[in-house]
Amino acid sequence: MKKEEYLNALSEKLTDLSETDKTEYLDYYSELIDDKLDAGLTDEEAIDSLGDIEETADNILKNIPVEIDPDIIYTENHSVIDCTNRYKMDDGRYNFTIKVPSGTKLKDVLIEITGDYNGTPLFCTNLSYLDASKEYNSSVKPDYNYNGGSHSYNGSDYYELITEKMSEDGTGIRLYLTADEKHFMATDTALKSTIKGNGYWLGE
Repeated sequence: MKKEEYLNALSEKLTDLSETDKTEYLDYYSELIDDKLDAGLTDEEAIDSLGDIEETADNILKNIPVEIDPDIIYTENHSVIDCTNRYKMDDGRYNFTIKVPSGTKLKDVLIEITGDYNGTPLFCTNLSYLDASKEYNSSVKPDYNYNGGSHSYNGSDYYELITEKMSEDGTGIRLYLTADEKHFMATDTALKSTIKGNGYWLGE
């Protein structure tokens, strides 16, 4: 792969970034490749030294704050996305069962972590970024309690989010998904509501 091909491929994987952020990262990697070429590496050697492009893009996206776009109107729809169960585990961690349409990529699910019963936001991220997160000591894994041991049931996939307490009082979540140009949320409010609820809370 040549330098230009690499940068084009990386650009395609950074579509969630603003144009300013994308340009900044592409310029950085362009200069990094140039430095390696100046050191005597071939294009292929320089590109290979950067590692897997998917991992590179993923690491970049993890470092960009995720925000809920205030201009997007999300609609509460528990048949599309939902927190179907939540409980505090014996080891003190928190378990949330999350339902999404079958085939949904976890990176396409936004999760807002809240710090109290009223739903005060702590931070927002992609659900996949909480998977095996060192920072938050959390994991996301398929929930095999459905349909005789499959985590897929009736057109939906189910996942367990297991996480440490994220505030002094406990941990709460809200969920958001954009699919087929429609915007859905699960914030523990009335079906078809466009007013964000307090979320799904687990306290002490």
